[in-house]
Amino acid sequence: FFGGSTTWGTGVNDANTFPSLFAQRNYVNVINFGETGYIARQSLAYLSNFLIKNSINNMSGQHVVFYDGVNDVASRCRVEISGLGTSREVQIRGFLSGNLHGKPQYGFSKTFEQITFMIQDMINKFGLQTQSANQVYLCSSDNNRAKEIAQSLVDTWQAASDLVKSRGGNFTAILQPVAYIGTPITNYINYEKELGEEYKAVYPLVKEMAKEKNIRFIDLTHIYDDCNNCYIDFCHVGPQAHEILVAHLIQNLSQ
Repeated sequence: FFGGSTTWGTGVNDANTFPSLFAQRNYVNVINFGETGYIARQSLAYLSNFLIKNSINNMSGQHVVFYDGVNDVASRCRVEISGLGTSREVQIRGFLSGNLHGKPQYGFSKTFEQITFMIQDMINKFGLQTQSANQVYLCSSDNNRAKEIAQSLVDTWQAASDLVKSRGGNFTAILQPVAYIGTPITNYINYEKELGEEYKAVYPLVKEMAKEKNIRFIDLTHIYDDCNNCYIDFCHVGPQAHEILVAHLIQNLSQ
């Protein structure tokens, strides 16, 4: 299983991560490749590196599952992220500019800061600024950005599927549930409501695009409908929810 912190197991102990429960219920060997904050493209790199490092060319009898959606939206819908950037992009920019932690050093932006200031002045003077200073996310207000993120996620799944199938293995992409979608009972949770609009903008596009690709795709976004005490925040869940998830995984992955 590949994914972000929901796969890694934030909120539960090792025995109650969903990959562990899947292994226990199915009596199969499972490896949890989940990494906190990972978007699908990072999981694809992780998978590729693992296969190359271990010279794995025959994946017959192996099943690779990507459990994605939460981080691709939460990270890549942010205004400061561009292209194929990740949540670390701002931190990397800080190092390059030499201003990380308020410690100016030599860097690209330092060298060209006069040009930067001139461009910013022109933007302010001629009213070219298009984003609100308080705007955090873009997908709900920019359909092109929403399509870009949905397309990159689905294309990443396709690339992972092709990689696994070329070695004789099976691949499944899963769109993971989030508290903003469906009807889970979450009145006990205090989470960022604004972020929910981003999922409502991107998730339908992911579902639509995934159906057009040559991949095995499962939509599990509604498995926690009407569930009380499933979520511990907007995306992480507890053992009760993982039991529900694993039941769906067993049903879908065995077909």
